[in-house]
Amino acid sequence: MPTTWTINAAGSDANGTELIGCHITTSGNCYQFLAPDNTLMSSACGTTSLPTLPCQFPMFSSKLGGNTVVNWYITLDSVTDGTSHNKAKGKWGNSGYKSLTDVEADGWTTAAGVGIDPEEEKASYAAPKP
Repeated sequence: MPTTWTINAAGSDANGTELIGCHITTSGNCYQFLAPDNTLMSSACGTTSLPTLPCQFPMFSSKLGGNTVVNWYITLDSVTDGTSHNKAKGKWGNSGYKSLTDVEADGWTTAAGVGIDPEEEKASYAAPKP
């Protein structure tokens, strides 16, 4: 599984373009939401592992990639989207979290993720070689 995804599309609502260039990363048992300049904005953490998806990042206020500070309510729906199962997607709002079943909610998507999960990398070194 990739460990970093970069938002490249964020729907048509007024502040959507501010999300372009933001990142979702993993760190330990947390998904992290980073601004385009890699500033940590919010973390969604599990107790002993990454939280079950979908999960919500705690609300934060920022201008992200724009000019105006607004409240952000970000939901991470999947990190295995797309035909290669390596894209992330979710929903966003500026006045509250969007319902998981809200088909009208503006969403965001990423390009394919990058990076190697450290646990998968360790396992590949430990695997027997043919």
